[in-house]
Amino acid sequence: MTLLDRFRTQPRHKHPDAAVRLAYVAELPLEERDLIMAVAREDESARVRRAAVAKLMDLSALAAVARDDADENVRAQAVAMLRDIALDAFEGVSDAESLAAVDTLGDTKALAHIAKISLREEIAERALARVTDVHALGSIARHAALEGIRRAAFDGLHDHGEIVSVAMNSEFKDTAVAAVEQLVDREELEQVAARGNNKIAAKRARGVLREMDERAAQQAAAARPPAREPAAIAGGEPVQVVTPPEAPARVEEFHVVEAAVKEAEAARRRDEQQAAERARVVVAEKQAREKAREKAREKAREEARREAEKETERRRIRLGELAGDAETAAGDADLASAHRRMAVARCEWKDLGVGAAIDPEVASRFAGAETRLAARDTEMHEADARARRDALNRLHQLLGRVEPLLTNTDLSLKAAERALRDVRAALSDAAPLPSKRDYEETAARLKAAQAALTPKVQELREVAGWQRWANIGIQEQLCEKMEALGASDNPEDIARQIRELQQQWRLAADVPRAQGEALWGRFKAAHDEAWARCETHFAAQAQARAENLAKKTALSGRAEALADSTNWIPTADEIKRLQAEWKTIGPVTRGQEKAVWERFRAACDRFFTRRYEDLAKRKTMWAENLVKKEALCARAEALGESIDWEATSAEIKRLQSEWKTIGPVKKSRSEAIWQRFRGACDHFFTRYAQRHDIARAERVATREAVCAALEALAPAASPVEPPVASLAEPPVASLAEPRSDELAQAPPAAGPVEPRADLLQNVRALRARWQQELALRGVDREHALALDQRFAAAFSRVVASWPAVFGGSDLDPDSNRKRMETLVRRMEDLVTSLAGAPADAALSPTTRLAAMLKEALAANTIGGKVDQESRWRAAQEDVRQAQASWSRIGPVAEEARRALTDRFEHACRRIAEGAGAAVRSAGPADPPWAGRGPRGGPTKVRPTGS
Repeated sequence: MTLLDRFRTQPRHKHPDAAVRLAYVAELPLEERDLIMAVAREDESARVRRAAVAKLMDLSALAAVARDDADENVRAQAVAMLRDIALDAFEGVSDAESLAAVDTLGDTKALAHIAKISLREEIAERALARVTDVHALGSIARHAALEGIRRAAFDGLHDHGEIVSVAMNSEFKDTAVAAVEQLVDREELEQVAARGNNKIAAKRARGVLREMDERAAQQAAAARPPAREPAAIAGGEPVQVVTPPEAPARVEEFHVVEAAVKEAEAARRRDEQQAAERARVVVAEKQAREKAREKAREKAREEARREAEKETERRRIRLGELAGDAETAAGDADLASAHRRMAVARCEWKDLGVGAAIDPEVASRFAGAETRLAARDTEMHEADARARRDALNRLHQLLGRVEPLLTNTDLSLKAAERALRDVRAALSDAAPLPSKRDYEETAARLKAAQAALTPKVQELREVAGWQRWANIGIQEQLCEKMEALGASDNPEDIARQIRELQQQWRLAADVPRAQGEALWGRFKAAHDEAWARCETHFAAQAQARAENLAKKTALSGRAEALADSTNWIPTADEIKRLQAEWKTIGPVTRGQEKAVWERFRAACDRFFTRRYEDLAKRKTMWAENLVKKEALCARAEALGESIDWEATSAEIKRLQSEWKTIGPVKKSRSEAIWQRFRGACDHFFTRYAQRHDIARAERVATREAVCAALEALAPAASPVEPPVASLAEPPVASLAEPRSDELAQAPPAAGPVEPRADLLQNVRALRARWQQELALRGVDREHALALDQRFAAAFSRVVASWPAVFGGSDLDPDSNRKRMETLVRRMEDLVTSLAGAPADAALSPTTRLAAMLKEALAANTIGGKVDQESRWRAAQEDVRQAQASWSRIGPVAEEARRALTDRFEHACRRIAEGAGAAVRSAGPADPPWAGRGPRGGPTKVRPTGS
């Protein structure tokens, strides 16, 4: 086999593995008739030929295979293919091909099968014409699908047994009845009548039996002697004949006739008894035969059932064995052998599995074995493809290494010979490659490289030969130089020159063997003589190097002792001192330099690595602590402007306590972060110390904002008084509700000014806000009075500018004044009535009557004497109600308000004093709260500001 043949891929239909050829045949299309025909005729494996025959559609080839193939199964497959073509089981088969297939067939069973099931009369007739076997004709007569074919086959039957079988087993009326008509044996007819498959044939058999019985009866009657004279004989009784006296001669003749009749009757009775006996015997024999046949059938069914059970059990056992064989085959190390064994098991599995229920577990085992084998097959193909790719990569790498050498001007002989050797090895023993193209390209490149390298190697070998002769002169010069070293006195210079000469000798070492040995002996003798003079110097040098080694070893031990220290700064200084001392020590013994240096460096590195790790941890801790402290600073700064003094003070103290629990930060950041936190805390506590002044300034600023908002509602033409100076150093906050820029805009300076649509609501909101601020204490009296005057002036300007807007509302001064006057008069009248003075003549009778009723109800003395204590209690209740109404009255002009307030307070005070006197006069049993205010003091009316 040539190298090219190694890379050629064999066709799959010629592969040595039958399983591969079988798979190839399964993949072949039906159009590849020539290839299928060649495989069906020539393949050495019967299974492969059978698979090819199953795809073969050529009649002559099929006939040849059916006739000449050595394997019975292959011949049977060819016959089956011819039969299927004749039955038109494939698409595209013409009538001529079907008829030709029938003519080609020589198998009687196949021809009988075609005649029985074909629905094309021409095909069935052609097949029937070629059938000569009696049993096949009987089967066609019994089972053929076409009536004409059945009758033709029956007409060709001359075997009595097959005719009886047609009568018994045919399911078709025509042939079954025709067969019954040809039967003459009574027993056969009785069998057909009793067990015939066709009901009409059985009925006809029963009719034939009746006809036979009737003929037998007729023949028996015809065999009897005729009677000379009819006689009435009933029940065998003798007939009494009266002989007339005038006929005595005929009596004897009558007796003779009578005796003959009796004898004939007895004979008839004997015949009937014998016929009945024969019938009973026949029926008994028939019943016995039927019972025997039934027992035989039952026995046959039982045997068939047992055989079926045995067959089922055998199949089950065999299927389990096949599953085990498949699993063993799947685990076979030889993949080709595994495929062959699996194919054998698969074929038998298919044959046994037809029409049988397979255990799911066994089926799963078999399927799993097939899956594992398929996986191994896939893995093998992948491994083969991978090996081919690897081989191609190796050749490409070789070419990538060799091809640049072809253009290298400095190519050495050693490299050239190695490259040429590798190229020749690759060409002589090449592994399979992925494709033919890869092989051709790679082989061409390898051959080109070989052709280019061969002359180069030859040339380099010639150059190397000349170089060896030139090296002889170089070595002679080196020997002379080595011998001249004997005149030198400097050991260091001698050693240095010896090393240089040794290096030069190695470069010129390639010389012919004969001259090379002599020159090497001369060079070595001169070297030994010169080197002996340096030994003393080198011994002293070795002693010094040993001492240096001891010193450095001691330094390494000290460094190792300090490597695990945690006293970072002093230890670092000490190790740095050791490193400086190390540099002052000279070289050590040869071969020990690296070991002692690595030991010393490892100890130093271990310490400084630990130091850096510790520093990194501390930096991480410092960063975490810095983040925590910055968060505390941000929190303290956020609380610096809080006015929730007590809660904020507690929170900042908590932050200070938390600050103490946090560890240190980086030294360069420590002071700055501390000053930031301390400044935030000091800022709050400074404000905390001034909290009362701040609160007072905020309240003053709030009242100033209300006044400013009310002044903004007044007309711009009216003079506005300058605002009172605020105690707050910076303005604290504007009014939250309502804001002056939202409530009103300054009206134009000239011309009539129309009031805003929401003027009343804005003024009412500002006044409610003012009342809320008045309820809050903390403003010094001077600023409070100034702000009260400012608010009253602004309010008066607004009301005076647009009296129509406020008329009739709770902010109308006239209406409020009238309400005050009403309450004042009411209190004064109450004082007068309590003091016993006559009622005001101006009061109407109805009013006086109402007052009297009220007093009576209060004292619960209607129609009786008034209780003075109850009257004073009712008067106190009236005072409280009047004070509540007084507090809800809106603004009034200042002068009128003061005058009315004085009168109202005076009346209330008199009632309170009178109630107190009444309680004191009533004694200790009176209620202690009589005549007292809500806090236990005398009732006092709070003046209402504008």
